[in-house]
Amino acid sequence: AIDIRLLHGLAGAWDKSIRIYRNPEDSAERLRLKLYSHDAIALSEVVPAFENFGFRVIDEMTTAIDGGALGHVQRFVLELPAGGNAQAVVDRAEVVTEAIAQVIEGVAENDRFNELIVTAGFAPRAVVLFRALFRYLRQTGTAFGMATFADTLRREQGVARNLVALFEALHDPAAQDGSDKATAIQAEIDAGLEQVSSIDEDRVLRLIRAVITATLRTNFYAPAAAEALAFKIDSALVPG
Repeated sequence: AIDIRLLHGLAGAWDKSIRIYRNPEDSAERLRLKLYSHDAIALSEVVPAFENFGFRVIDEMTTAIDGGALGHVQRFVLELPAGGNAQAVVDRAEVVTEAIAQVIEGVAENDRFNELIVTAGFAPRAVVLFRALFRYLRQTGTAFGMATFADTLRREQGVARNLVALFEALHDPAAQDGSDKATAIQAEIDAGLEQVSSIDEDRVLRLIRAVITATLRTNFYAPAAAEALAFKIDSALVPG
């Protein structure tokens, strides 16, 4: 009944719907995903997307409903890395499934930063921010690649969350007492950086903070950001 309802709810041939759940016998790292679409989607399209969200695809089965006239249901068995908490992902099903659907529909970007939504519990907006800051840093010539940035933010989640909070305090027009909050957050970031053992990860986090504090203006919180993000940055304040 749920499958039929979700298929009937598709807005058009382009639309996709996703449901994630777990079975009683599933291990702590395992969950199930059902993908609903009018036409079955090639595995070569969806498997890389799932992998960028931090999943490993264990099994897949496609069912054509009424010979495909009503659409297709593709069932996937997915696993998180060892030690992952699949139930925590299911508990955030609304956020996670919408993020995956947008990637499969081609609305959102398909890269390693998406893993932060699943394995680190970040909001999609935070991932958009980190991706934009990374791209700026790549333009400045940083030697660190996307995988290093994504892995650093996943491993150092406390500092990463404070970096998002710092950006909000400094640049969100709706922020209250932004300057005072930013000072307190900076102190928390400094304390967090003291605990980072990897030199490369320390550099990555400091580079991200430098871009955030060097940002003079941004449309991140304006409606225009839906079309294209814009940052005015004092590049002299960014190392390198």
